[in-house]
Amino acid sequence: PQGEHRADYDREALLGGKEEVDEYVKLTPEEQHKRLQSIIKKIDLDSDGFLTESELSSWIQMSFKHYAMQEAKQQFVEYDKNSDGIVSWDEYNIQMYDRVIDFDENTALDDTEEESFRQLHLKDKKRFEKANQDSGPGLNLEEFIAFEHPEEVDYMTEFVIQEALEEHDKNGDGFVSLEEFLGDYRRDPTANEDPEWILVEKDRFLNDYDKDADGRLDPQELLSWVVPNNQGIAQEEALHLIDEVDLNSDRKLSEAEILENQDLFLTSEATDYGRQLQDEYFYHDEL
Repeated sequence: PQGEHRADYDREALLGGKEEVDEYVKLTPEEQHKRLQSIIKKIDLDSDGFLTESELSSWIQMSFKHYAMQEAKQQFVEYDKNSDGIVSWDEYNIQMYDRVIDFDENTALDDTEEESFRQLHLKDKKRFEKANQDSGPGLNLEEFIAFEHPEEVDYMTEFVIQEALEEHDKNGDGFVSLEEFLGDYRRDPTANEDPEWILVEKDRFLNDYDKDADGRLDPQELLSWVVPNNQGIAQEEALHLIDEVDLNSDRKLSEAEILENQDLFLTSEATDYGRQLQDEYFYHDEL
């Protein structure tokens, strides 16, 4: 794919809420102030009156996870058509495709698009079966969360790695080489150098993923590519906030500094763009 070379599990769900950026404006200034103070207290894990990079980062990661779980819980109710507390494979198909789809695992289709859909559908079915720990007729809520967010659940890790190897490890050696990482890319024989996006991808392979610099991604390194790096995203945002809001350059934020720059704080991941001020889970005294 041109542009950013995306891995399998994307984090769009975790960054929902941007459409609610202005929502917090509807609170009175006093209430907004009070809720923001309450959130600041919760971020401040050691209660020393300052927010450090690691406290901000932990809070943002917790927020990502909370919203991912909330979304999965809402989906569960929509998918569970007969409200029996279980999402069956048929119910999943009906919600996704308006009908039950059943492909033969061993028969490839002639049409390229249909074949690509068959492969995707079979991958989903495999993940569904793997998430179904008790081998019952379908998935309970915990199993459904494991299906929707396998990266959040330990018993799915092996499956996530195997799925990535099946897709990218073309020579079956249990690793993903740079060539395999870049997929079907072939350099234009008339070009003197690779296009910009390839240079970016090579750099990511060498500097972000291939930690032991052996020219290939082992299963653990592969995991850091295919699973969204919420920790990295949260750290970046925490650093960005400290850079912007820290007025006395002590690399931590006081309540006064945050209130001085509250608009910036309320349009950041730290409050999920102000959405946390609307959600009792975050601003209520007991988290």
